[in-house]
Amino acid sequence: MADIKSELEDSAESAQDAVSDSVDSARRRFQRLGDDVQDRYKKVSDDVQDRYKKVSEDVQDRYKKVSDDVRRGAERASSEIRRGAERAKETYGEVAETAQKSYTRVRSEAGNLSREVSLYVRDNPGKSVLIAAGVGFLLGLIARRGGNDDE
Repeated sequence: MADIKSELEDSAESAQDAVSDSVDSARRRFQRLGDDVQDRYKKVSDDVQDRYKKVSEDVQDRYKKVSDDVRRGAERASSEIRRGAERAKETYGEVAETAQKSYTRVRSEAGNLSREVSLYVRDNPGKSVLIAAGVGFLLGLIARRGGNDDE
């Protein structure tokens, strides 16, 4: 019995050693697995941060380019508007000056014509009355014809 007891104790001790070795082995495996998971998580996290940084830089670069394009376009438009306003102002000045000169010339010519007609009428009163009567008669005929067409 003592032999059995001793064998049982040896077996129990061996079993306890085997269990202890198994537990230590499982701990090492779980530790390696945990370390591996942490390494993979860190790697994925770093990749995500790098990609986010690249995308963020790309978006900022595109925003800056679009902003610069819009600013340059606004500056060009503003410049063109100023040039157009200056041209319009110059053209208006030229047209106003030409109109003023034309008005002055026509007014002068009308005054000259009026003086000439007055002198002709004073010098030739009979002819003037006959010419006026003839013009009146012709205008009357024309006016009467226009009136008949409507009816």
